[in-house]
Amino acid sequence: MFRNVLKFFACCLIAGALILLAKASEMPLKAIVGQYLLNDVWEKTLYSGIKTKPWESADFEVVGELKVPRLSLSRIVLNSVSGEAMAWGVGTLDPDVSKQSPIILAGHRDTHMEFMSQLHVGDRMSFQLADGSLKSYEIVRSMVLNTPELQLADQLKGQRPLILTTCWPFNATHSGPERYVLIGQETT
Repeated sequence: MFRNVLKFFACCLIAGALILLAKASEMPLKAIVGQYLLNDVWEKTLYSGIKTKPWESADFEVVGELKVPRLSLSRIVLNSVSGEAMAWGVGTLDPDVSKQSPIILAGHRDTHMEFMSQLHVGDRMSFQLADGSLKSYEIVRSMVLNTPELQLADQLKGQRPLILTTCWPFNATHSGPERYVLIGQETT
């Protein structure tokens, strides 16, 4: 009898551990699978020039692609930073990236923007829009801000920078108010 109770208890522990493992893996798995789905939609968007939702119920469209050559990295960029969009990829704070305002990209530090911990001043990036236009950038500044608000208007007059932001510190286990910010200046 005692042996049966012990087996039952062991099975419950294993089932509980598997449930917790599945829950903890949800966001990273979504990030990996999502990039494959979004890459397909991005190729169709580039071919047609029409921004497209990756699936009918999505509250976002693909609007660009960020590349970091030194890291051999590519991220599809979405036109939203909603909870759903950020679960699937990098989002832009302004849905209309074709405007002449700064392009601000945001994403989770433990999935889509994890690579930011490997970037340094001087690294190069490129950003391609759905219309096929491609801009190159060099990281000129990095900083940690105590608030998610970015107040750089005076510093960036006459420029159209590419700004990457994610939560800080990178190894934290919970969200906080600090943000890590990289500013890329357009190169010719």
